[in-house]
Amino acid sequence: MATVAVTGSTDGIGLAATRTLLARGHRVLVHARSEERGRPVVDGLDGDVALVTGDLASLAAVRALADQLRAHAPLDALVHNAGVWVRGAVPGRSRDGVETTFAVNVLAAHLLTALLGDAVRERVLWLGSGMARSGRLDPARLGAEEDPKRAYAQSKAADVALAAGWARRLPRVASAAVDPGWVPTKLASRGAPGQVQRAGDDLAWCATEADLRAAPYWRDRRPTPVPAPLRDPGLQDALLAGCDRLAGLGPDGRP
Repeated sequence: MATVAVTGSTDGIGLAATRTLLARGHRVLVHARSEERGRPVVDGLDGDVALVTGDLASLAAVRALADQLRAHAPLDALVHNAGVWVRGAVPGRSRDGVETTFAVNVLAAHLLTALLGDAVRERVLWLGSGMARSGRLDPARLGAEEDPKRAYAQSKAADVALAAGWARRLPRVASAAVDPGWVPTKLASRGAPGQVQRAGDDLAWCATEADLRAAPYWRDRRPTPVPAPLRDPGLQDALLAGCDRLAGLGPDGRP
């Protein structure tokens, strides 16, 4: 059975995927922002489960989270499920001075992948979105968007592009993005037509069964087209380099 780490897995799609993985006999590393947030969830789950914690808006906390995950290595899959959509007039800034949406949705996932690249055996999954199509990426201005909706779209576009970029940077591991569809989670309206459990089932399938090397982007357990601008390797490389810089990594993502 596989060992799967799922960020942001105390509610929504992440929790649904966790339950599916546990029901199928896999080991799951449940991530929460804090012990107080995660412990009641983990205590209510059946199966081989462990809690790891860390605030993804802090690069120092992300590094500490990577250390916790490494203690459970090797990991068969690393699932970047955590995400925020900061409501309000202007998104805030992370502890490191990066716009919060980009810090949590993109930079934390990028840094975790860099720090755990040698600890992951098979798969890295990134959560895309239909909004990735409208996201505009400027590698010279990463994390600078001040409109909440555009900031979220930019973050999802970045995740889809990074999935492809990391597939080239870390070729021994299958790296791909998954669009869960529009489902009624805390990030979406209650009127969203999708089902959280179905999205979780699909995410669990991608984490353990799908042939991710067959396509860089998936939805409903089938390949789906990557938005044309995000297919550009030059854009992907510039995005990788920009995230390396913001995360305090060396050339080519070296820790």
